[in-house]
Amino acid sequence: MKKRNSLLLSLIVIFSCLSVSPNPVVGSAENFEPPLNNSSLSEPEIEIAPLNPEFLDPEQPDSVEPISSSDYGHISGPGYTPPPVNISAVSTPATRLLLRASGSELPSTYDLRTEGRVTPVKNQGQTGSCWAFSSIASLESYILGTEGESRDFSENNMKNLVTKNYPDGFDLTDDDGGNSLMAMAYLTRWSGPVNETDDPYSDTLEYSPLGLPLQKHVQEVLVLPKRTGSLDNEVIKRALMDYGAVFSTICWNSVDFQDKNDTYRYTGSSSANHAITIVGWNDSFDRNRFKQVPSGDGAFIVKNSWGESWGDGGYFYISYYDTRFGYGENTVFTASEEDNFDYNYQYDPLGWINEIGYPENLIAWGSNVFSSERNEKLEAVGFYTTDLNTVYEIYVYKNPTNGPVNSAEGFVVKESGTCSYRGYHTHLLNSTVNLTSGEKFSVVIKFRNPSYTYPLAIENQKLGYSSQAQADSGESYVSLDGTSWQDLTTESGFSEANLCIKAFTTVNELPEADFSSNITSYASPLTVQFTGLSTGAFSWEWDFNGDGITDSTVQNPVYTYTSHGNYTVSLNVSNRIGSDSETKSHYITVTPLSILSANPGGSVGTYEGDLQEFNISTNHNTTVNWYLNGTKKLTESNVKHSSYSNSAPSPGTYNVTVLAAAGSEKVTHTWNWTVLDWNPWDNSTSQEGKNISTEELQEAIHIYKNSLPVPETEVEMTGERLMQLIRLWREGSAN
Repeated sequence: MKKRNSLLLSLIVIFSCLSVSPNPVVGSAENFEPPLNNSSLSEPEIEIAPLNPEFLDPEQPDSVEPISSSDYGHISGPGYTPPPVNISAVSTPATRLLLRASGSELPSTYDLRTEGRVTPVKNQGQTGSCWAFSSIASLESYILGTEGESRDFSENNMKNLVTKNYPDGFDLTDDDGGNSLMAMAYLTRWSGPVNETDDPYSDTLEYSPLGLPLQKHVQEVLVLPKRTGSLDNEVIKRALMDYGAVFSTICWNSVDFQDKNDTYRYTGSSSANHAITIVGWNDSFDRNRFKQVPSGDGAFIVKNSWGESWGDGGYFYISYYDTRFGYGENTVFTASEEDNFDYNYQYDPLGWINEIGYPENLIAWGSNVFSSERNEKLEAVGFYTTDLNTVYEIYVYKNPTNGPVNSAEGFVVKESGTCSYRGYHTHLLNSTVNLTSGEKFSVVIKFRNPSYTYPLAIENQKLGYSSQAQADSGESYVSLDGTSWQDLTTESGFSEANLCIKAFTTVNELPEADFSSNITSYASPLTVQFTGLSTGAFSWEWDFNGDGITDSTVQNPVYTYTSHGNYTVSLNVSNRIGSDSETKSHYITVTPLSILSANPGGSVGTYEGDLQEFNISTNHNTTVNWYLNGTKKLTESNVKHSSYSNSAPSPGTYNVTVLAAAGSEKVTHTWNWTVLDWNPWDNSTSQEGKNISTEELQEAIHIYKNSLPVPETEVEMTGERLMQLIRLWREGSAN
């Protein structure tokens, strides 16, 4: 039964982007002509679509700002931010081509909760992240319905990785809100979804780890048309039955919420400010249960993100006659297995920012040129459509020589299809293309819209929203007729713009395992950063201590060794073709910290004023502190060799101690240092050094004047030492 349901709902997704080919979602090579390249032909300048009026609206209200801590204690700050794309620009009622699996008749009531197709209610806390919760809720619901598996994905990872804190982020903080197109960008670039356990939700932390294990590939996101009236609900209803929960938006005003009945109806005209998740409907829901009584019965069942203690266990009911509900974004997120493709070639990490086209034309051509990074196979193409029932034609060229095409060799693939709904789609190629490492290839798509004159979705810079968008020449090309091509970055106003076209590949050769580390030997605890250098790897299994147990499955793990010993490290990598392994015996060594040598070797005796050096060598890089009678005199860091020098202080006995530390280990060494009054004619081991005769002083003066060495010690007779001898002679004469 599970397999039948999964197949049925998978086929529904296929109908959203019908191909001409008899194979599901696979294109056909029939009934259209290949493009030729003739750059000499002129064509009108490309134009950009008008921006979403709500995006431009300076009066755009902060999301759910009427809710205060005294009301529910759930929210502060924005939660939904309108995108630059005018999602509402296309509102023609859709055909039933896409949503036909549910049958022709709709029930009067339907509830995904009773169908077991909704994951638990969550709480966004004090951060404006309702959009992330709604997007993830739709995705989780789809998986629950198609696979019978309840997943819990990380909203935290989504809300953080799309912020300005990251190179591929928008010009927003985690509290500035977002929209379904931002979620679409995060998911289709394969940043997520990741498990909640890998990045638990926090409404106070702005950063999340990169490169967490990906759980699914999002290859299809459907943007449903907005409602055109209170009873224009069929498309949303059929989407609920066929796919699961639907991302949508409302304008929240707490005064319109009926707490007694957990009902809501807004009658104003302000922009949407809150994202919610539709999970069902009831045509007979009593209109008298709303604070502002509408003209008819009926309500949608809505899942919120303010915790289970709010509303009806986290749910509430929105009247069909709400004036802002469903008039903006209505989006369905679907998922495929994470191993369907291995690599994602793309230039649009920020996704669908705007649309372009040619004046008074419903047709436009677009292309992205990529360079293969390995020996692989091109399996599929990803793209956005901007209208209902868009017809597309796909061409693939190898080694393009003039813009995106190769007129001499021609295309290697030509296929076509139709997408019933706006949104993001993936076309599986009927004819895969083998690519060699370093080989250039292009994906060329002709879009034919029925009514909307901006067929090409682009990523571009928009101040305050997507200013981190970047583009280089030779990446994206546009054309009116498929014969004359222009580099998009050379068009006025598009220097940092790319087309939203992706290419998906799989490897076609065995992986080769290899790895390195930032350190191989140290004291305990030893924390090692391993780097996976394998080629063609799709999964990683690390054994850090040779016990045969997998310790990590990420590409670049960190592991801490706490016990002394020699450790063998193994890495096993695999892809869809096979596997390979690399083992390095005794690769990591954890040894006790020790002092290898200490000089001088024993107790030290010197005369006052003599320069004395102490030094040690250790088996690990350490932090070294030198002490004289307990007072710190010198610190050196990350050294194996350290020395401390001191001109002998006044006569007396001293302790010189060195403390070396590495990790949690410490070692010390202490010297006893005896300093004597200086007298070159005394035995350095005696305790005399106090008396000096007149003859000795006269000889010292002679040595000093003639720059001679002292006979006994061969040391230099400096002026300072001569003055010391004179002092000793005077002290002796006085006695």
